[in-house]
Amino acid sequence: MTQPSEFEMSLLNAIIHGYTLNQKYYNCSDPRGIEGIKVQQDLLGWYFLVTGVVFVTLYIPCVISGLKSDLMNTSCYKIMLCLSVFDILSLITNSIATGFFCLTASNFCDYPKAIFTFGAMGCGSWMGGCLSCVMLAINRCCDLNPNLKLRWIFVGKRTYVTIGVIVTYGLYAMFLTKPIIFTSEYVTWFFNPRVSTNPLWYVNLAHTTNNCVVSICTTSLYTYLCILLIHKSRHASSEAVSRTQRQVFFQSVIICSFNAIAAYIYVYMQYFYSPPIIMLIGQFAWQFSNGSVCIVYLTMNRTIRKGVYEMLVPKKICEKTRATVNTATVKPPTKSRSNGTVF
Repeated sequence: MTQPSEFEMSLLNAIIHGYTLNQKYYNCSDPRGIEGIKVQQDLLGWYFLVTGVVFVTLYIPCVISGLKSDLMNTSCYKIMLCLSVFDILSLITNSIATGFFCLTASNFCDYPKAIFTFGAMGCGSWMGGCLSCVMLAINRCCDLNPNLKLRWIFVGKRTYVTIGVIVTYGLYAMFLTKPIIFTSEYVTWFFNPRVSTNPLWYVNLAHTTNNCVVSICTTSLYTYLCILLIHKSRHASSEAVSRTQRQVFFQSVIICSFNAIAAYIYVYMQYFYSPPIIMLIGQFAWQFSNGSVCIVYLTMNRTIRKGVYEMLVPKKICEKTRATVNTATVKPPTKSRSNGTVF
């Protein structure tokens, strides 16, 4: 039998047909189906559900704070904002929806439309986030090495064109490729819903290509960045690598390292046998590739942290705290022992 097209099994195709899934490939009444074992995972379910809500709750104020700050004048933070949207969408799938489906021991045929929709959203936001991370790494390379020719894609309004490409790529993956499908047996997402005897129908080549390219690119780019940063720190003046550059570099490394780990594992486990523990590590890596970003912002980015604090804490308490800090940091004038000059 011929291989179906991506569009036939896509979310857009389902929407066009009155939000009806293609019964040739997603038919839960097919007696040949081999749907997996239902396993209720209470501990993991509550973990993913609670942490997902916490991550999203922390992430939204970080995004609002970033939008209000001068950080948005830089191309780096414009890309980070784009990444934030994809992260929040991913967290809804890989944490909140995953937690619910774990607690209810659900497989595809229990909530076919819901799992299909969350899977499409998760796939699209994952691939869009991956491209965001690659662009973020290239942006960092251009920041530390201004001679790179790719720098022009981050100059002025061209940054918005770059972001437009990222968003288009994410929407393509979300609406025009095969979605990932939740399996309660392994607490993870595969493309095969196990309702057919032909697993080759559910291979998503776009996702596989994305993960392979992103894994190689992210690893290569950040290796180059590390070498470049070390070289500049040793052989250039202290002004060559500013504190801000270092801070943004380390934020970017932490944010994108989980993406690379998740990409490696998800490519492997889609095609080769993987022990359940490896699948679970892949699921954790996917979650932290999105959820760790808000933690990085709140712990390593002073501007965003201050904005979130002022947003969530009552104004009177903020003013009182600011006054206390200012009083504590003001030093009395010191007289010189030689001539009494105040300095």
